[in-house]
Amino acid sequence: MSRQLKRQIGRSRRGASGNSSPTRPRIARTPNQRLNRVLLIAGSVMALGAVVISLLAPHFNPLFLATNLGAIGLGLLMGKGFGRFMFRRILPTNK
Repeated sequence: MSRQLKRQIGRSRRGASGNSSPTRPRIARTPNQRLNRVLLIAGSVMALGAVVISLLAPHFNPLFLATNLGAIGLGLLMGKGFGRFMFRRILPTNK
């Protein structure tokens, strides 16, 4: 009997999770942390898109890029404000 076959038989007798590695405990995130993560991902994607659009334009204009990145930053700040307003019942209060 081959060594590999013996291992497979031993695993099947012990069960599938006999030698599995322990999983990390799940971290409970607050709604504020989730909102920040969504805004961080969305802002990163929009900023990357603005840079790509500026680089693909026929004539690179740094003022156009700066304006787009500034508008994205301002929009994210407004999004955070709107998110806190809309979800104020579930967000923890700072006391």
